[in-house]
Amino acid sequence: MIVGIADSVPPKGIFERVIRIGERIEKEGKLPLEAGGFRPIEWKIIEDVSKKVSKEIIWDKEFQIIQNDVLEGNHEGIKPHIENLLNQGIKAEDILKRGMISAMEVINERFKSGEVFIPEVLLSARAMNEAIKVLEPYLAGGKLAAKGKVIMGTVKGDLHDIGKNLVLTMLKGVGFETIDLGIDVPAEEFIRKVKEEKPEILGLSALLTTTMPQMKIVIETLRKEGIRDKVKVMVGGAPLNEKFARDIGADGYAPDAAGAVNLAKQLVGKNQ
Repeated sequence: MIVGIADSVPPKGIFERVIRIGERIEKEGKLPLEAGGFRPIEWKIIEDVSKKVSKEIIWDKEFQIIQNDVLEGNHEGIKPHIENLLNQGIKAEDILKRGMISAMEVINERFKSGEVFIPEVLLSARAMNEAIKVLEPYLAGGKLAAKGKVIMGTVKGDLHDIGKNLVLTMLKGVGFETIDLGIDVPAEEFIRKVKEEKPEILGLSALLTTTMPQMKIVIETLRKEGIRDKVKVMVGGAPLNEKFARDIGADGYAPDAAGAVNLAKQLVGKNQ
């Protein structure tokens, strides 16, 4: 359940319209948007955050303005706010970890609990992407280690990508390096990219029952090529379930994007 970041939310759309956009996303597979403007969503002060998210990090006063920018999807305001922190001598890595990623963890937990929906996730992801553009020159020298590398694609014969895109956006938001192979990806392409990129995780997505067998083909091909033990395989999609994942030999199954983030952390042994 995700849309590419290029599908941006209109700058002046009211919140009710954003919700309708989310509903149409699920039905049509894309954002039905035209140029416009967006009035930032008004959020109440963060409270009762999931126990999985450290309150100490969330309430880090030094980075609170950045956290609020991410939570509110303030993609324009976050850039000068980050520049201000950089000018104060605060490390780019600290801004990323303690300000931005910590806020995306909150979004992840809120999405998981049903408190926020796809439009809010996309707004936060857009703010995150704009912020990263500012930080990149400062991070280039001492490259920040990612939590892990994830390659993901929709299997052969399946043209759906909303769920895949949302998972990739949320994974990137919490610190994973992500590579999107797109839709209708044959087993051979998955294998080629695994050999080339050496990811910790390979994600397979399918929304049709008729394309689910392609997941087993990919896993069997990994075995034939002698690289099955080199990568963890997680699967997801509306028609899938835990039993199917076990039967085809996958390492894990996630029912939704928030679950996929938590599963990815478990698979790479970084559940913090």
